[in-house]
Amino acid sequence: MSCRSRFRPSTAWQRSAHRLLAACFAVLLGASALSAADEEAYWTVLTVARNGNWGIATAGTQGEAIASALRKCQTMTADESDCGAELVAFRSGLALALLCGEHRVIVTAPDAEQADSSALDRLLALRERHGPDFPACQHLLRIDAHGNLTTFKARRIESGYSRAVPR
Repeated sequence: MSCRSRFRPSTAWQRSAHRLLAACFAVLLGASALSAADEEAYWTVLTVARNGNWGIATAGTQGEAIASALRKCQTMTADESDCGAELVAFRSGLALALLCGEHRVIVTAPDAEQADSSALDRLLALRERHGPDFPACQHLLRIDAHGNLTTFKARRIESGYSRAVPR
């Protein structure tokens, strides 16, 4: 007498097992992609008010970075400010901010050359729109994706920094 097992998995069981394995594989792939994205970079936010006050913050989420940049900008002035009316959020590259009277030019780019080119394009468009009355511009700052100032011309005030000092 032979001792053979007559156990044969059913076709339905095989389909369920394949689906389960495929689902586990997809979850593992998704989890590794998410952790790689988390490690990729933090969000950096720059906001500039019309009066020249600004705020910079870097955080793990865009919302946290925005909130922190707004707080930093608002603490620079006792007056009512429009901090947050214009802001940029980025994960890599750099940001450049110019102030032209009450007009702000804030751009992000992968490198300084592209930032300068984008800012120039924006300035030309603003000058074309506003005509000869468009005010002269002042360079406020340039920051990298880690929130580090790479250039900065401003005067120090009690709680932070304010409008750029003309050359």
